[in-house]
Amino acid sequence: MTAPDSRPGLPRFRPDLEGLRAVAILLVLAHHADLPRITGGYVGVDVFFVLSGFLITGILLRELATTGRIDLPAFYGRRARRLLPAALLVLAVTVLASALLLPPLQVSEVAKDGAAAALYASNIRFAAQATDYLQAGLAPSPVLHYWSLGVEEQFYLVWPALLLAVGGRRRRLQARIRPVAWAVGVVFVGSLALSAVLTKVNAPWAFYSLPTRAWELALGALAALAAGHLTRIPPRLAAVAGSTGLALIAAAAVLLRPETPFPGTAALLPALGAALVISAGIGTPVAWPGRALGTSPMRFLGRISYSLYLWHWPMLLLPAAALERQLTLAERLALLAAALPLAAVTQRLVEDPIRHGRLVGTRPSPSLPLAGLLAGVVALASLSVPALVSVPQPTATAGATPQARALPAGLRPTLSQTKADKPLVYTDGCHLATPGVTPGACAFGRVDSTTTVVLLGDSHAAQWFPALAVLAEQRGWRLVSLTKSGCPAADVTVWHEGRKRPYTECDRWRVAALDRIRRERPALVVVSDNRQYQLVEAGRPTPSGQRLDDWAAGLRQTLDRLRASSRAVVLMGDTPRARVDVPVCLSAHPDDVGACATPRDEAVDGPRAEMERETATAALVGYVEPTAWVCPDDPCPPVVGDYLVYRDRDHLTTPFSASLAGRLGAELPNAG
Repeated sequence: MTAPDSRPGLPRFRPDLEGLRAVAILLVLAHHADLPRITGGYVGVDVFFVLSGFLITGILLRELATTGRIDLPAFYGRRARRLLPAALLVLAVTVLASALLLPPLQVSEVAKDGAAAALYASNIRFAAQATDYLQAGLAPSPVLHYWSLGVEEQFYLVWPALLLAVGGRRRRLQARIRPVAWAVGVVFVGSLALSAVLTKVNAPWAFYSLPTRAWELALGALAALAAGHLTRIPPRLAAVAGSTGLALIAAAAVLLRPETPFPGTAALLPALGAALVISAGIGTPVAWPGRALGTSPMRFLGRISYSLYLWHWPMLLLPAAALERQLTLAERLALLAAALPLAAVTQRLVEDPIRHGRLVGTRPSPSLPLAGLLAGVVALASLSVPALVSVPQPTATAGATPQARALPAGLRPTLSQTKADKPLVYTDGCHLATPGVTPGACAFGRVDSTTTVVLLGDSHAAQWFPALAVLAEQRGWRLVSLTKSGCPAADVTVWHEGRKRPYTECDRWRVAALDRIRRERPALVVVSDNRQYQLVEAGRPTPSGQRLDDWAAGLRQTLDRLRASSRAVVLMGDTPRARVDVPVCLSAHPDDVGACATPRDEAVDGPRAEMERETATAALVGYVEPTAWVCPDDPCPPVVGDYLVYRDRDHLTTPFSASLAGRLGAELPNAG
């Protein structure tokens, strides 16, 4: 692997950088294999980013130093020949394999993921999904790992133009380098600051987007810019720097955790470590760690790291999906071992021949149009795959046993409709997403009625809106819906998994919602919450099941406030939770509904339900337990009558909720 030396025109091979690539890919593999103690293996991607910034900037600097210009078509042609062939090959194979192995309802989402990945925009798509509460629980995509390629390709698109713009009009080399260094420094500082801020505000976008990752690539670029000075570092000091760098990377791998807010400032640990390792080897080779990184096994892994990165994730994900279970550690390690020869073959027969021009030449004129054509073809082919995999249409009538029959012909909603099946409060903006803190002025039913009923809680409260809307029309209520995604009515601070921090927007919204209810003085408040939350303890998440007393106290506090500002309050117990994404599962088992059923003792949190009942009794409010409606048999059937029960794992479909209006109405006090 070539790297800039003290004279930008003369590249020097760096075996230790191949070894550093090996370190990065091993961390990624350990993370995805879920190896014990490697809780921060995801930082391998950060090592890749710093290394890419160093290498690409070094290449551009050499060209700028020797010619005074950067041949942009030639640069993009080289990048296309280097990255696209293997990426598009693995992408095409993965989407086709998904069509064969995944449930039909999941294939359409993978096809969209594949198209975005082919166009190097998957990081944007995955960020948007992660911030959508109802999509955040989707099964992981087999092309999820392409997000990092999107970040790098977007970087490659703008980086040479930036360097050329700030350094291409100067005659002397030093005059060219100085403004480039200033520009790179500005990118580094600005991007790092944005990353630190956005990680606290919106972690998914901070994780997936180029503006918040650019500082890592810029850090590598700064090492390339400083190459001339770094050659003068004494060998002993270089050895210390390299050892420290590896220690920082290792520390990040074992100290950082999935719940660590990332990237933000936490990413400095692996990024600075990578920069130290890179910088330590710019001068004379050092005995350690350069020699360790430059061993044959490490160099081999480094050479195949790109193809191995592409292959390993679908090879782990798709077998697990086909088997409909989690793989054991031994199985995961065996699959990763099988990915090694596949990656080696891809590197030898696809990467190298095309990169070195043996198949398409090295001129940009054929390389760029061909790359664009291939990317477009793969994107379109990916989008066409769902047409080959039809979602089953129910044709059977209801049988004698709900757990062992085919889907009914009149299934409501159909499997294809479930993604769009949302209560009205989602589509008209009344249900707040994560950032919102101000309850909307939303009223339904008989809006001029003097009898006001309020629905309060999270998305598990919002799922009862269709039933309450039916009752509002029947009973002449003015129905006010106050719901927010992932935000319980109970007065507790919960952890937001997507944003990796306490959900402060929820606390602010709850205060505003309770104040709104105080002003409304409603005849009835119906409260419902999801049971699957993590509470915040010492700045870290703790499952609420381990802190039932804290949850009960927070729930009691909210119920007491509601009872003081309304004539009647009813707490609804949470609905049972399915063990699978029900529509996706049924699309794979249309003739065996029972395959998607969930044992009642697994679906229902008994201790939590009892705590809710006791808290409601102590607070002198009503309690409604909907388990028997949603789970009339054991195991809990995914279809009741002609109704599909769930739109995912734990949210009721709109038609099924509406069908329960009579049962719910019979349990509610008279609000007239």
